[in-house]
Amino acid sequence: MPDDALQQLQREVQQLQEELQATQSRLEHITRRLHELQNGNTPSPQTNFFKPSYQPFSLENFIGLRLIHLVGIVVLVIGLSIGVKYAIDQQLISEYARIALAYGAGALLYFLSWRLRKKYAAFSAILFSGAMASLYFTTYGAFVYYTLFPFAVAFLLMIVLTLFTVYQALAYNRQEIAVLGLVGAYAIPFLISSNSGRAELLFMYVALINSAVVFLAFKKNWNAVAWLAQAVTWILLLGWALTRFTPSQQAIAYFFAAFFFLLFSTQALLHRMVHQQSLHRWQVQQLFMQNILLYPFIAVIYKTSSPHFNFIPLNLSFSLFVGLEAAFCSAFLPQESYLKKGLVLFSLSLFLLFIANRWEGFTVTLLWLLIAVLLFSIGFGAKAVWLRLTAVVLMGVTLAKLVFLDSLRFTTVQKIIAYLTLGVLLLVVGFFYQRFKEKLFDGDAGSA
Repeated sequence: MPDDALQQLQREVQQLQEELQATQSRLEHITRRLHELQNGNTPSPQTNFFKPSYQPFSLENFIGLRLIHLVGIVVLVIGLSIGVKYAIDQQLISEYARIALAYGAGALLYFLSWRLRKKYAAFSAILFSGAMASLYFTTYGAFVYYTLFPFAVAFLLMIVLTLFTVYQALAYNRQEIAVLGLVGAYAIPFLISSNSGRAELLFMYVALINSAVVFLAFKKNWNAVAWLAQAVTWILLLGWALTRFTPSQQAIAYFFAAFFFLLFSTQALLHRMVHQQSLHRWQVQQLFMQNILLYPFIAVIYKTSSPHFNFIPLNLSFSLFVGLEAAFCSAFLPQESYLKKGLVLFSLSLFLLFIANRWEGFTVTLLWLLIAVLLFSIGFGAKAVWLRLTAVVLMGVTLAKLVFLDSLRFTTVQKIIAYLTLGVLLLVVGFFYQRFKEKLFDGDAGSA
């Protein structure tokens, strides 16, 4: 009897362990599903192309199953582009035949992707991406370089291709379709011929693709696609501004710069506005990079368009613009302290450059010191460590400027005033740190 009872207890323990494992597995599944629904994602075993789902990681598997066909489709599309360009240069076939062959190549890739979709979903997705990229550049080339289509027809075809690509990217649930089919389409016009000079058409084409990218990035939370789209877009804008921009295109330049700035800024803030979620680090970086990239673009356009160019009005205007962004962030996004700090520091840097360009050495030194005093006072009153540190850094920069630059140009009286003012200021700041060290380092050590 004791043996029977012992075996019975062991069976019950084993059964309870199995039930516990099943319950734990179910709980993990429900938790993962809840997280996916909260973030607007549809669960899929192949959602992330860049992180293979199987373990352990094998370099050969990654290359053979993930990388080769990705590189292959890019090389194939480039080959098609070069082939079309060669046919153009050599006058081998008529314009209609070139476009027909290019459309045929895209249709063939799409047919192969459709046939292989059930058994080879990953490979099918890559083929589909190549097909869409081919159809994109063919439609663009047929309109811009050959004028085979009227504008309304070409634009309608682009909209249809974009919507279809977005639909298929959602159906496949794969980022590489968005990367190759949408983002990859940006570079195609530059592979088949030189720019025709119709900048408004190129940027309308890019704007259409970007709109689809923003939708996909929000719908599927595909951050890499949005980052890549933003980077490619600003590279295109800066490249065009440096090489092909003419003063007659000033309105086009400012319009599309404003459009892309607002588009990607909205994309970075969408999750914050819709789901009331704090911004991720990549979203803060994206918003900050928008300003960093917009400044040189505006500078190039302004310099090329203005016969009497100088940085004074540009730096002041852009400093005020970024300052307004910082004020907006402080008022409506008070939780996003890193974004606010970055914008304030960028605005301050531009304002300091404005002062340096507007006035000369002695006045610049005194104004910089005055700004440092204001920053330190605000930082002390608001218990903002970063503002006080910014003030101290500005004092250090001013001291370096005084020693290495201003001493060579200042008169004796100016040197006396500058050194005495800076020396007294540093001593006063030092006294404040000593007098209120407990309040500064204990009461607001972690203050923003």
